Amino acid sequence: MNNLKRTSLILLLFIVIMIIVSLFLPSSFHMERAIVIDADKEQIFNQVNDLKNWKKWSPWALKDELIYNDEGSFSSPSYGLGATFFWDSEVDDVGSGNIEIIESTPNKSIKNKVIYEHIESIGKWNFEDVENGVEVVWSMDVEFGFNPISKFFGLFMEGEISPDFELGLKRLKASSENLPKIKSVQVSKEKMEHDLWFLSIRDTVNPMEMNNVHGRIYAKISQYLSGLGIVNNESPLVIYHSWSDTLCDIEVGIPVQDSTIVGNDGIKMNKIKSTYVVTAIHYGSYDRMPETYFGINEWMRINKVRVTGANWEVYLVDPATEPNPEKWKTAIYFPIE
Repeated sequence: MNNLKRTSLILLLFIVIMIIVSLFLPSSFHMERAIVIDADKEQIFNQVNDLKNWKKWSPWALKDELIYNDEGSFSSPSYGLGATFFWDSEVDDVGSGNIEIIESTPNKSIKNKVIYEHIESIGKWNFEDVENGVEVVWSMDVEFGFNPISKFFGLFMEGEISPDFELGLKRLKASSENLPKIKSVQVSKEKMEHDLWFLSIRDTVNPMEMNNVHGRIYAKISQYLSGLGIVNNESPLVIYHSWSDTLCDIEVGIPVQDSTIVGNDGIKMNKIKSTYVVTAIHYGSYDRMPETYFGINEWMRINKVRVTGANWEVYLVDPATEPNPEKWKTAIYFPIE
């Protein structure tokens, strides 16, 4: 019994000492790391602001890439204020948690709230122009309050976390500097004065097969028009009714001047009603299209417009008429109120 009492007293004394020592320990933790990236600020910002892009550079993607493969783990949209991402990994160093973007100032700063294994932290990103590119500062803040255990844990946090921050910034630098330089996106609001009539075929396709589907459907509609004796030089279009990484619902069409043309079992006559639109021209290859979409989305966010339907693209200059991708020209439209 005396041994039990002695052990209890020693344990109690140890706890009291720990509590007293913790009073002199920091009640918060701050860490930051920085790197200079020679790339467009807009592109660097977008790599962080869109949570789906973290798969390209995140240090945790090297430990468990599968956490970024579940489309349902991301909010829609996956970028900007309010965007969230949830993960649950069997890898100990990755664990489970969620991240939410709670502030997003285009091309300047991002703040996110992270809950990882019941520990809440605030991550901050700042993007500043410097002589050799853009300085990116990634910081983390944690409040421990009066919890003595958390305060002691905080003594070792920097040693545990800093390697991931440094690796993430290095990978962000490599990923951003490998992206093609973007051109300024000129976005405008316009009024469609007339309905746009077109012959089209609607289909669900795998994104990897998109280009082949476009050409095949265009050829089919063009052949149908030719059979009717109609010569048509209008630029083709595609309406994107829905889009995911695995399946896209698209409507491929060719505009026509005569709204009385009748289609057949596979080809339908449709129209886009006269409306206000937000539009921009994308110049160059299609693999850079997300950059232009990002510019449009930022414009719509800032100007607080509401999209009323599916967006569409019109291929003003495309591979069918111009082999050089740098000369391709695509108009993008979003119908709005």
